[in-house]
Formats: sequence, C-alpha cells, structure tokens
Amino acid sequence: MTPFRLVLLLPLLTLTHALALSRTATTQPAGAYNYGFDVHPRVKRQLGRRSALVVQGKKTTAAEIGVRQEIRQLELDKDVWTLYVLGLSMLQFTDQGVATSYYGLAGIHGMPHQTWGDVKPVVGSENTGYCTHSSVLFPTWHRPYMALYEQVLHGLIMLIASFWPDAERARYEEAAKRFRLPYWDWALNPPTGGSVLPRSIGGSSFIDVQGPNGMQRIANPLYTYSFRPLNATAFVSGPWNTWSRTLRSPSSGSPDAQSNNSLVGINLDKNQASMAQRLYTLFAGYDNYTAFSNNALGAQGDSLESIHDTIHTMVGGFGAGSPAGHMAFIQWSAFDPVFFLHHCMVDRIFAIWQTLHPNAWVTPTRSLTNSYTIRRGQTLSASTALTPFFSSENGTFWDSNGVRDHTKFGYTYPELVLVDTAKKYVINKNTMTQLRTVRQAVNRLYGSFSPASLFLDQVHAAGIKVTTGNNKLTAALNRIAQAAKGTTAAKIFVGDRYHEWTAAIRVTAPALAKASSVHFFLSGVVPADPRDWASAQNWVGTMGVFGSAKYGQDQGEVSGGHEVPVSGTVPLTAALVGVVNQGGLESLEEGDAEGFLRRNLKVRMLGSEGEVLGGEGCVEGVEVGIVSAVVAAPWSEEELPKWGEPREVFSLC
Repeated sequence: MTPFRLVLLLPLLTLTHALALSRTATTQPAGAYNYGFDVHPRVKRQLGRRSALVVQGKKTTAAEIGVRQEIRQLELDKDVWTLYVLGLSMLQFTDQGVATSYYGLAGIHGMPHQTWGDVKPVVGSENTGYCTHSSVLFPTWHRPYMALYEQVLHGLIMLIASFWPDAERARYEEAAKRFRLPYWDWALNPPTGGSVLPRSIGGSSFIDVQGPNGMQRIANPLYTYSFRPLNATAFVSGPWNTWSRTLRSPSSGSPDAQSNNSLVGINLDKNQASMAQRLYTLFAGYDNYTAFSNNALGAQGDSLESIHDTIHTMVGGFGAGSPAGHMAFIQWSAFDPVFFLHHCMVDRIFAIWQTLHPNAWVTPTRSLTNSYTIRRGQTLSASTALTPFFSSENGTFWDSNGVRDHTKFGYTYPELVLVDTAKKYVINKNTMTQLRTVRQAVNRLYGSFSPASLFLDQVHAAGIKVTTGNNKLTAALNRIAQAAKGTTAAKIFVGDRYHEWTAAIRVTAPALAKASSVHFFLSGVVPADPRDWASAQNWVGTMGVFGSAKYGQDQGEVSGGHEVPVSGTVPLTAALVGVVNQGGLESLEEGDAEGFLRRNLKVRMLGSEGEVLGGEGCVEGVEVGIVSAVVAAPWSEEELPKWGEPREVFSLC
C-alpha cells in the first residue's frame, strides 16, 4: 500500500522539468511522414467507405480482447508506439472533408455544428454538437465515440504496418493487432522527476519516428492539431478564427500565440492529489448511476462529468491572463489531441465503476439541454439512441443498453483483467475475484491521499488479518489504538471511523456565463496573480466549469450550455490531515474542524480569460457548502471505505 501523503507537504513540479517543457515547446517546420509514395488515395478510399461510419461490435473471445494501456505504458512497447504516432499523424493529415478524418471525428462533439453520417438535427438544435453533457447519457454516449475513433485509427495502423519492407512487415503487423487506444491517467502519481502531463503530449511540437521509410522528424500529433484549412464559417469569432492550430494555456489571444504546456503541467501536478481523492471518493461513495454520471442531475456533490470538467479547464488553461485554449470549451475541445486520451480515461473510470456497482444503470430522466438530435425536456433512457453512432449499415444506432458491456468493442482495461501464468491478459469471469482485484487496484492507484490508506498501514503494521466477530474487531481496534498513541492517526480515527471533509460547489446563473474554475486555499495569503495559485503552498484544489464559449448572439446554445447549474467538489480532508500533523488542528471531528475551516478556508473564482471574478470572496451564482461525512475505513486492500450520509455543516458561500 502506498503510504499516506499529506497534501500540504507535496513537492511542486521541479523547475528543471518545467523549463524542459518550455525549451522544447517551440514551433518546428515538421509535417507528415513521407512514405516514399502518395498514401492519400488509399487512405481516403479506406476512410470514405460507408462501413467506416459504423461502430463495429465484435463477437470476441477473451484472447481477442485487447487492453487499453496508460499512455506512458504504451510508450514502452516501441513498435506499437511507432504505429500509434504514425497512425494519428496520418489521420490528422487526411482531407478534412472526409467524415472519418480527424477533423470529421472531432467535429462530431461540437463545432462545426454540421450533420455527420446524414444524421440530421432536430428543429431548433442546428447550432449544437451531438455530444450529451449534463445528461445521464454522458458516460454512455462517449463510449461508442471513443470506440469509433479507436476503430478508424486501428484501421490506419493496420494499413501503415503493411508498408514495411518484407523483412519487418510481419513484426509490425503483429504489433498493429495489439494496438488499442491509450488513456492518460491524470490522477496517477507521475514517475519520479516527471509530470502528470507526459512529455509525449506537452514536451515538443515535433517527434522523431522510425517508420517504414526510415527515421524522419514529423509534427507531434499529440502536441497540437493544425487545421488544414481553418474553417472561418465554423470558427466565427476571435481568437478561434485566427488560431490555425489547437492551443493549451495560450500565451495571448493573437494569431501567433503559443501553448504554455509547462504551466499546464504545473497546474496538473499540484492538482493531482485532489483528482486522486475525487476519484477514490467516486468509486467508494457513489452507488447511484444518475449522481455518478453527470454534473447536473445529482445532489450537490461530485460526478464523473465534473471530474472530467476540471481536466478540460486545466488543460485548456486558466490563470494565464488570456483566453483559455481549445480544451476549455465544449465546442472546440475535441480538436485538441489530448481530448481522446482524456476521454479514454473517462471511459476507464466508467468501466471500473460499473464493475464495483454492477446493478446501477440508466434510469429515465428528462434532458436539461439540447444536443444536435435531442431536445431539452425529452425523456432519456437506456434505450435512447446514441446518435450519430451506427451499430449497423442499416441505420440503427447504439444505445446505452447496447454499450453497457465495453468488451463487445474489443477492448478492456488493465484493472479488469488478470495475468495468467504465461504473462498474458485474460478476462476475469469470476465476479467476486474481479471485485477484489478492482478494489485493490483502486486502493493502490488512488487511495494514498485518503486516511483510509493510513488505517490500512496501521492494520498491516499490527499484523491483523482477521476482523470478523465483535470480540476480534474490538481487540484489533485496541491493538491499533495502542500502537497509534501520540501519532497523527490517533487524532484522526475513532475506532476505524474518520471524518471526510469536502467543499461541495454548485455554479448557477449568472456565474455560469463567465466562470472557468473555483479555487480553494487553506490558511495563509492567496497570491495576487492567478498564475501563481496552483503553485502556492496553501492551495488545496480546484473545480473546473466546462462550458461553451460565447461567440456570437446568433449562434445559439451549444449542448451543455451555461443555463444548466452544475456541481462538483474539492476534497479538503488530506489538507486538514496535514494541518493536524503540523499541530494546527486537534482532530477531524466537527467540533474542531468546523471552526478551523470557517476561519481559514478561502475561495476564489476565475473567468475564462484568467480574470479574477468577485475579488476576494464569494461570487453571485456560486454556492459552496462545507460537507462532512463519517467514513468507515477498509480493513484490507480488497475493500473500499464505506461512506455515511454526507451532511452540510455550514455554508461558505
């Protein structure tokens, strides 16, 4: 078990790494890979077939289901990595008019608000994208979207593998079979000396790749996407109508603006503890699908969508004093290549949560927003068509029931499989064994900032294995309490119970129209410059507000627009444990923690151009409740914490 980590003692991103990102993040005259012949006719012919629009379900055996790897893990498989980079590059250089080009696939989500696959809009929704945000369909709609993207990319990778000379072709064709879309785990502790933002994504605008026609330097397809050409009809106002490529935390709003990936990396690194805590709580404390699925329909709490929103805003960039980049806005976000890595991670979270809560599913709910094919007020259910994703060439669509089992698309995730004696992945059919395996993975990957991990360390240190029966449980707790005397743990736990503290945020009009993120600080002074917030020692975490850019009065509402209140959370517990450890707080009990938080917790809000909204304090339209819940710690890594009913202790805003 990873030792419990105190948020206030976390090291910042090293200056060396930040400078390394800055030095390599320059524009280079690199383009597509030269195969020695014109590949475009073959690519266009392959991607232009009607069958390319169908998201193929597969009748796969366990051996045929590939494992989607974390991007840094995929890099270690050099042949698959080479094919991935070449395949993504080829997709990005495909004619934008092809429906399954990179531009065509990205455009399904939001802009350019056009029909895809002849799936026409409902009247009044012409100026939206197909994506379903603030909706119970949020997790299920994005699943076939990622499957379609993976399918198209896999087809190109298989084609590229066939270009190798005879002596190496079989090797690369075998590697192509192993390819599955990678995910980017932004909640994972990064490698020593590294950043949450992998160098492959934010380090350089070019990459050297050993392809079938030798070593060449090409444009890094993970760093940016260049529009060829920029569609002035779709991108109707500045700065988006002047940016010829996607940007992250742009240096300015001018046409020659550059991405500031080093600032993005710093913000992600400092927020990693908060993201890990939010994920851990989502897996352990949320068993209702509606509350889990989206940021609008649940109680004032967290959700998969809200966690996803925060990553969008951090990668797009806040606090830079200029307009945020493409990832920060619904209608532009899918054009940034990191979007698909991020949403593969979102699908992984969804798949893990499904394993932990197998009986929870979509229940009929009224839509709160329009999408290209859904009207506000329409009843959404598990059989609602997930347009425009075809399940067959006869025009039928996938629905939530159809995509409930992700393996029918030929993939799964590392936590959902076992490794057999031959070191190969096998699908785990034993439900109880899989549950134990998944819980263990969740504890190890995301539990290190929770008091639960501290309790597990105590259980291990005491050599306790059996806790069943009241007498044995009492004896075990006595042993743990005796060993913990005089330590921080003695102040945190009452038996195996402890208090979790959370800032529960709800953003409503008018703040929705201009907000990008809500930030929290504990004690000390809040830096005047928002660019310094995430690196401040007293910074606790942020919740991102992922909405649509306002770009013209006649353009209408983009799905997931600003009129629907959204909610999310920022965990406070690990930061409070740090204060307890330093002697500034007696315990996490309400009698101690409430007063401390009332005196010391500060909130700030940023707008979409890095401006501070409302000065030093609350903003109209932002509600912040400080919530406490009593949690029972797990006694083994094969269990997760058991949450009691959360209770709002006081209102901060």
